[in-house]
Amino acid sequence: MRDRTAIVVLGMHRSGTSSVAGALSILGAASPRTLMPAAEDNPKGFWESQVLMAFHDKLLEAGESNWRDWRPFGLPGVLDRRPEFLLEARERLDEEFDGQELIVFKDPRLCRFFPLWEQVLEDAGYRIVVVTPLRSPTEVAASLMARNAMSIEQACRLWLRHVLSSERASRGRPRLFIEWSGFLQNWRGCTQRMQTSLELDLDLDNAQRARAVDEFLTVDLKRQSPISSYSTEWIDAAFRILVRMAQNGETEEDRAQLDELRWAFDQACLVFADAPL
Repeated sequence: MRDRTAIVVLGMHRSGTSSVAGALSILGAASPRTLMPAAEDNPKGFWESQVLMAFHDKLLEAGESNWRDWRPFGLPGVLDRRPEFLLEARERLDEEFDGQELIVFKDPRLCRFFPLWEQVLEDAGYRIVVVTPLRSPTEVAASLMARNAMSIEQACRLWLRHVLSSERASRGRPRLFIEWSGFLQNWRGCTQRMQTSLELDLDLDNAQRARAVDEFLTVDLKRQSPISSYSTEWIDAAFRILVRMAQNGETEEDRAQLDELRWAFDQACLVFADAPL
């Protein structure tokens, strides 16, 4: 069994990944050395590495993409052309986490790059577990519309790409889908579930740490509400299946339905590949 564990928080932008990663860090998982500073849209901090975010943006640029791109990302082709990215990823990992035994690794861009980091983390001796926070896609869209002036259509396409790509890439790994609203309401129950199902070594019995999490997870973290006037079959179906997986566990039927959605979405992206990002 591997001595080190990497908790990969694998979720879409504005889906609660920062609050989940922050709480896990407070409970004993090591966060990266070069944390991105807090901002107006995330006053409690992003809990992700500024160095690794810059590396991910460089990867996206090498694939003629960017973080707003809803199309499939050709990671294998990028790594074939630029194999030095694997070495750089390992160097950045060592710089940011310095071989800590339990780390929490978060950046929404990871949804596009999980296969790369699987290899790098395993080569570094880490056992990989995945936590995916889920938030209503139209609530995510409302947040992106407010922060980045996106249209609701673009924001929901981006949500769909991230959740479908990350779900497929993380299959076979120990993983847990959690509803972000439920995490905010009952973080103790959620982290205990993580501890048990993912075999983690979090410091859940430390009263001082628990008080710090209580102070960290305040109600103002959730600022937007779902947009009830917007609905599409693909978006609604994907969210419904993922919530079912969070509540009841995974089934082959759920995964097959997500595969069908991902295939259809990929085909649509080919038809509209010239759409503005």
